[in-house]
Amino acid sequence: MTNPPQFTILVNSTDSFEDCWQAFFTLFSIYWPNCPHPIVLNTETKCFSYPGLNIQCSQIGSNESGKRLSWSDCLIRCLDKIDSKYILYLQEDYFLNDYVNTDVIYDFLQIMEREGYSHIRLKATLANNPHEPSSKYPQLWKIPQRSNYRIGLQAGLWLKDQLKFYLKPNETGWEFERWGSRRARKINDSFFCENSDYFKRQNKDIFPYYPTGIVKGKWFEPAVGDLFKQHNIEVDYSVRGFYKLDKTQNLIQLLRSKVRKLLMLYIP
Repeated sequence: MTNPPQFTILVNSTDSFEDCWQAFFTLFSIYWPNCPHPIVLNTETKCFSYPGLNIQCSQIGSNESGKRLSWSDCLIRCLDKIDSKYILYLQEDYFLNDYVNTDVIYDFLQIMEREGYSHIRLKATLANNPHEPSSKYPQLWKIPQRSNYRIGLQAGLWLKDQLKFYLKPNETGWEFERWGSRRARKINDSFFCENSDYFKRQNKDIFPYYPTGIVKGKWFEPAVGDLFKQHNIEVDYSVRGFYKLDKTQNLIQLLRSKVRKLLMLYIP
């Protein structure tokens, strides 16, 4: 394999999620051992380091009046501090639970460089979003122009300048996914995601994590409980508490799990 284009791993966070950082980077160091790439942790004022990882904290500060910046303004300022052409976008609650498939990530980066693609998402967003098979790369799906989540914040590779292009000031992450997708509908850009059928048949996950570890500001037990115990990661769960699914949500989770298993059995 030829060397992939240089890229920076951006872990988008905020000072108030400091309690995630030790767990995130503990698991990152286990499941991406000897990671050679620079890592930027997006913070307002705080610093963090972890042995063996090249972590730089953005410390983007506050606005001119001293108030906390919006989610999108924080990310824009952080991107301005990154020199690399490409980034791998992550968030601090994307807790790895298995080894990263770096070969696929490097393959995707080479495809982006060769084809001029702007974005390859490493987790497909399937709900109400049919994808189009790529005519050239069987491991990719094309994200349709009018997809509800043409812009998504799951783990993904981005042409840095294009991610910044779609960002607008004073938006939350949820608003960016919603209104950014509306903006992206008007632009003939190249957005792709993993072909999840292709990788499931190979029993592979590119960047294995449960989306996501924190829901509405609270820990999501299915994502972190057993995982943190397995790796002796200690967290004071009482500070945030746990997010509880209601009966309908639990049923939906169960049905989705059963459907995925059936598809794996009967789809060649």
